[in-house]
Amino acid sequence: MSEKLNDNTSGSLSGEELDTSSVLEGAEPWEPIETKLVLGSLACAFVALIIGLILVPTSIFH
Repeated sequence: MSEKLNDNTSGSLSGEELDTSSVLEGAEPWEPIETKLVLGSLACAFVALIIGLILVPTSIFH
């Protein structure tokens, strides 16, 4: 019942099998507008979080 796998499909990750250079091959460059979109999204999420943290406790107490 317990067979031992002798090939590289054992599911374990080690530094020898990982090739990080192939991950970024063919990736398109990051545009400045994408940076602005990401920062804008994070700012909107932060504002929504602060508003939610203010409104929810006040609505529970009333």
